[in-house]
Amino acid sequence: MVGAATPELATTHNFETEEESTSEDRLRARRMRRVLNRPGRTTWLNIADRMWLLNQSPGKMSPPLDRDAADDLATRLEAGVASGIPPATLASSLRMREIRQGLGHALFDAFEGYPDADLMTVTVIYAGWSYTPAELERVTAAQVKAQFRRHLERAGVLKLPGPLFAVLHGEYEPTSGRYQLHFHLVTTEAKAAALKASLTATKIKGYAKTATGSVPVRRSRVRNRIGQLSYLVKGYWPSKPVIRIDGKLKRLRDHHRIPEPFGTQVLLWLDRQKFSDLVVMHDCWSRRTGGTAAMKALCLFVAGVG
Repeated sequence: MVGAATPELATTHNFETEEESTSEDRLRARRMRRVLNRPGRTTWLNIADRMWLLNQSPGKMSPPLDRDAADDLATRLEAGVASGIPPATLASSLRMREIRQGLGHALFDAFEGYPDADLMTVTVIYAGWSYTPAELERVTAAQVKAQFRRHLERAGVLKLPGPLFAVLHGEYEPTSGRYQLHFHLVTTEAKAAALKASLTATKIKGYAKTATGSVPVRRSRVRNRIGQLSYLVKGYWPSKPVIRIDGKLKRLRDHHRIPEPFGTQVLLWLDRQKFSDLVVMHDCWSRRTGGTAAMKALCLFVAGVG
């Protein structure tokens, strides 16, 4: 992790540099401007942007976009690039870099007392978190978070002792034109086993293999703590197409930039969310039950981000 106080181990999940995040925010603002282009009929002033936009997602209906909100977000991203001060939005790479660095410190400290053998990272995918662009506009991170907590309660996972820390993330699938939201989390081995066994039970429908054969709850033992805990929070949503190979659907694992205007829709959606609404925590720390000073610092960091 760049700039970490913890051991600086090489990892495939290194943080982006400040220069890279600045360049990314500049590019995001530029692409949003091209999506908005000039209203009215097509002229030589806007034809280049319109042709570029048509080639981004051919055959796809444009998602609902708030043009005023997009213009405002682009302006804030541009101001952040000019000033070097990250704008207070999850749509900013500079801001997410700050959050990821601060959260990384807090996570490493909070879970320092747990040996690697006692921890697992988990990815949880639920069929009900697959949305069309129009459906995404009607859902919030807070609603998805609340639903996930209800599922954990019904599955009996929250009755088990031990910390659970999860963060909501998303991907765009360009073939179907749908977004798939999911959670990345770290927890104890016992809680991870309960997640695997209980969430896939028939009493909670929707936790089943995807069309490409991916399991709904994928567990991984902790072997690279810095890399795996850093992976819990990402600064972007990728585009990962599903294609048919030898008669079977396969999800490509390479990360690609989400084509426009869907990339702009994701940024606008993130701009409306609070980071604390992306995070699910259980048995970490509370005023009623207490906890370690490091777990308290983790919880206060999440609450402080907003």
